[in-house]
Amino acid sequence: MNAPSPRVLCIGGCHVDRKASAAVTVQLAVSNPVSISTSFGGVARNVAENLCRLETAVTLVSRVGADSDGAAILEALRRLPLRLDHLGIAPDRPTAFHLIVLQPDGEMLVSVADMRIYDDLTPQRLAALPAGIWAADAVFADCNLPAESLTYLAGQRSAERRLAVNAVSPAKAVRAEGILPATDYLFVNAAEAAALIGLGQGDPGPEAAAGALLERGVGEVVVTLGAEGLLAATPDAVLHLQSLPGPLCDVTGAGDALAAAFLDARLRGLSLDAAARRALGAARLTVECAQSVNATLTPETLDQMMS
Repeated sequence: MNAPSPRVLCIGGCHVDRKASAAVTVQLAVSNPVSISTSFGGVARNVAENLCRLETAVTLVSRVGADSDGAAILEALRRLPLRLDHLGIAPDRPTAFHLIVLQPDGEMLVSVADMRIYDDLTPQRLAALPAGIWAADAVFADCNLPAESLTYLAGQRSAERRLAVNAVSPAKAVRAEGILPATDYLFVNAAEAAALIGLGQGDPGPEAAAGALLERGVGEVVVTLGAEGLLAATPDAVLHLQSLPGPLCDVTGAGDALAAAFLDARLRGLSLDAAARRALGAARLTVECAQSVNATLTPETLDQMMS
C-alpha cells in the first residue's frame, strides 16, 4: 500500500490479560487444572499496537495504576513507535486487569475484569488534552470509556476526523447508543450488536443487526462472527466473508487485530472488500499465537496472505 500513513488517536482500555488455559474441558463448581500466562491487553492498547505494526502513526490515551502491572505495561509500550505522552498514572487505583478462562481448544469459556480505572477518563480529562492531539485522521474509542466520554469524543468528529468505536462487551456496548449517528466505523460481535439495537433476547442475525445499526446512523458496521468470519456492511453493500483456515492457539485479541487492520485499510482508501480481507488476515495471525497481538503482523505479511 503506497498511500500516506494515517494518524489515529486510540482512547480506552490498556491493561493486563491473565489467561487460565485449561488442561482438560472445564467443569463448573469444581477445581480445574490450568496454566496461567500474563500478557498485555485492553482493546485500545491492542488496536494501537496492531496499528503501529501496520505502520500507522498512533497516539494512545489511557490510564494505568502506580503499581507493578502499570510499570510493566509502560515498559513494553515504550518499545513500540507509539506516542505515550498522555497515558496517565492513577495514584489511587489499580491497573485494570482481565482474567480469561480458556478451554483446551483455545476458545474462551468466561472472563472477569476490573476496569474501574477507566472511569477516570472523564470528558473533563479529555477536554484538557492539548489541541494538537486531535490532529488525527481518526479517533478510535472503546466502550471501556464512560458514556459521557464517548459523547465528548463524538463531538470531536468532523469530516476530516472520523470516529471508530469498539463495543467491547454487550454490557458496555449500550454506552455507545447515543453516539451511533456520529460513528463512522462500528466494531461489534453478534451479542453486542443485539444489545445496541435493544434486543436483550434472541438473535436477530448479523445482517439484520447490521442493517438496524446503519438505520441508526452508523457509517460502516463490522460484525465479527468468530469461526464464521465477519459481516461488513455499509448503506450500499453487505459482505459476509469466512475466516481464513489455520491452527487455533488463543482467540484473545483477534477482534482487536481485525478492527485495527480494517480501520487502517479504510483510512488508506482501500475498498470494503479489501479492508475486510485484510482484517480477517490480521485476526488469523492473532489466533495462531498465545499473545494478544502477533508481533509478526506487518503490511507485508498481510500482502502475502492476501496474495
